[in-house]
Amino acid sequence: MALSIVASGCISGNSSSAETKINILYTYTGSFGDPAKGKQAAQAQLQQGAWVIYQVAGGTGLGVFEAVGDYLKANNKKMGPPFAIGVDSAQDWIKPGVIIASMMKRVDVGVYNAVKEAEENQFKGGVVELGLKEGGVKLSTIEDVKAMFDSLPADVREKKLKDLGFKSEDELIQFLEQTRKQVPDWIWQAVDELQKQIISGQIIVPKATAKDQIELLRKAQNWTVMEQYAKEWAAKEPKPETYFDEKLNQRQNTGKIAIVYDVGGRGDLSFNDMAYMGAERAAKEFNLQLTELQSNSENDYLPNLRSLAKSGEYDIIIAVGFMMTNAVKQVAQEYPNQRFVIIDGYDPEMPHNVQMVLFKENEGSALAGALAALIALNDNKDTIGIVLGMEIPVLYKFEGGYRFGAYWALDYYKNHKQ
Repeated sequence: MALSIVASGCISGNSSSAETKINILYTYTGSFGDPAKGKQAAQAQLQQGAWVIYQVAGGTGLGVFEAVGDYLKANNKKMGPPFAIGVDSAQDWIKPGVIIASMMKRVDVGVYNAVKEAEENQFKGGVVELGLKEGGVKLSTIEDVKAMFDSLPADVREKKLKDLGFKSEDELIQFLEQTRKQVPDWIWQAVDELQKQIISGQIIVPKATAKDQIELLRKAQNWTVMEQYAKEWAAKEPKPETYFDEKLNQRQNTGKIAIVYDVGGRGDLSFNDMAYMGAERAAKEFNLQLTELQSNSENDYLPNLRSLAKSGEYDIIIAVGFMMTNAVKQVAQEYPNQRFVIIDGYDPEMPHNVQMVLFKENEGSALAGALAALIALNDNKDTIGIVLGMEIPVLYKFEGGYRFGAYWALDYYKNHKQ
């Protein structure tokens, strides 16, 4: 897919003030593994005045961090603004001073919960959806960053610190804390307020998963209009169902679990690493043996999953990433007594021996949008950006949530700060 930047119209809230507005620039790069495309997209957005850029593009997004870092360097600044917002894992440490926070998709929580269920013979197939309330998405804290960094092998940590120019992990953490202090406390408190309202059900964030839905959100005039769409869509959406199969839960557990990574693999500083964190935590807690298989291409998914299932040795097999959906469906049909969990994969006809763990990325992205917009508005700026990977339904959830949070923040700013 060619790189294309399409800017939305201005966001205007309910106030009659014409001066205060937010523009949202968005780019679908068509890739999850090309940092050069991410950098190019972010550079274009920075040139158009983007003050905060949210990256939702896997490895491509690393180029977003680079672009913002170059911009700061050119302006003799060690830390933003402008800022980037990371995704999936607590990425703040990857480019200290550049990344103000990350929208964490707690893949580790999804993996850990599924393994725990399997080990306790309480496994359920079907759809499990994790949002803010369930701890499935969140904005990163310094503690999250520390946990992510500490999960890396000791030699990798040492090399990263050296590459980043820090003498110790403590020095890195202090720098990250200092970066966060560039954003006033009232902004963090406002984001917390939005989070509480979403968790309590007071506010419903739209979940766009189709082209026509995201286009409606792009045209919306304020967050209350978007929330109306959210309610209409939610009413029509089938409720997630789970299935408990006695036969699957009567098996004798072996104390062995396995994980199959997608092509991004371990060391992606994203959802593969988060999946490992969840599996490792479960392995320690339940005294399990963890087998890891790397997929070097999409052609490896089927043989990797099949070889594990065929052995019959594993209490549960963990498949990381939506790209494995078809392979998991096929192998689960072949081995109906094997328990599987797939992260981010969904198929309405998935066999009941598969747990599909999905996330409410729209909710976490609303917090990212609010943070981005408030940082910009506080600095008398009116533009924020989002750089995404492929144009697929799950990424519409990110974009729609980000827009919603930005609209909410504009209203909040007008009512509390203007």
